[in-house]
Amino acid sequence: MKLFSKVSLLAGLIIASTGLTAAEVNGRLGQNLKIMQDILQTSLGGQEHSSIGRIQHSYLMGHGVAFRVDSHNGWLRHFMVPPVPHAPPVAPSAPGTTVVVSTHVPNPVNIAGNGNSFSFSFDEEAIEEMAEAAEAMAEQQQDQSEKLRDLREERRDIERDLRDYEREQRDIEFSSKVSTLNADQQKELKEIKQKSEQLKSKLAQLQKNLTEQEQQYNKKRAEQQKLAAQRQTELVAKVGQVFSATLCDYGASLRDLKEQEFVSFQLSLSGRNNAKDHYWVVKKADINQCVTGKIDAPALLKKASYYQY
Repeated sequence: MKLFSKVSLLAGLIIASTGLTAAEVNGRLGQNLKIMQDILQTSLGGQEHSSIGRIQHSYLMGHGVAFRVDSHNGWLRHFMVPPVPHAPPVAPSAPGTTVVVSTHVPNPVNIAGNGNSFSFSFDEEAIEEMAEAAEAMAEQQQDQSEKLRDLREERRDIERDLRDYEREQRDIEFSSKVSTLNADQQKELKEIKQKSEQLKSKLAQLQKNLTEQEQQYNKKRAEQQKLAAQRQTELVAKVGQVFSATLCDYGASLRDLKEQEFVSFQLSLSGRNNAKDHYWVVKKADINQCVTGKIDAPALLKKASYYQY
């Protein structure tokens, strides 16, 4: 019998022996959560742009709903530059709520919310330019890395030839201690010394060039890492802003989620070394306040519990 079958059978026996039965989750709640999942998916870029992975959610009874997404490409690949989103789908919302989507504005990103309005805008042309610049920088880094590899291989070849000449020189000099060198041996020793000096000079110049190239490479790499870290910080901030603004504008669609429960969002920055996931946890009661206009989206974001793990 397969392992999962044994586990299922054991679980069934335990439930049967204790008289426990599985609780049914309100079907309307499932629809609420699916609607919010689709809205968040669209607000953060949708599927067609491949800016982020597919948003998923899970519900823990008595605690609330957790949305999670893996930002595996798009933003992170292009220094976390977000693509242009589609208009969010129609969903139940608070009276007077409006959604404005623009793709050509001066600023790359504009997020504003006052509880009753929401603007989410991207400059598509600017995003393309930033993505192209990121790709160009990556190609330059690759070219520089290949040049460094060629220089290191050339250095190894010279060092190997130099060791061969030095060994030949030692052999001839050892022979000179036993007997007098003839004319051919003296000529050979002179040529070996000349070639050794030439190789040493060439090796010194190559090492100087290699050191300079490595310094430039490391400097550019450090600048690239700094820019990537900056873009990642911007990405996390934008995701938090979009999450809170979306909850304010469409939180009414979570009407079947209990007020004492929570709505959380997990952003997983996969593919990054030592990258931690980012979490936002919002009380349903606070979402209701934003939906009714008692607080705005920035205030809701401040009320949210944010942490990394």
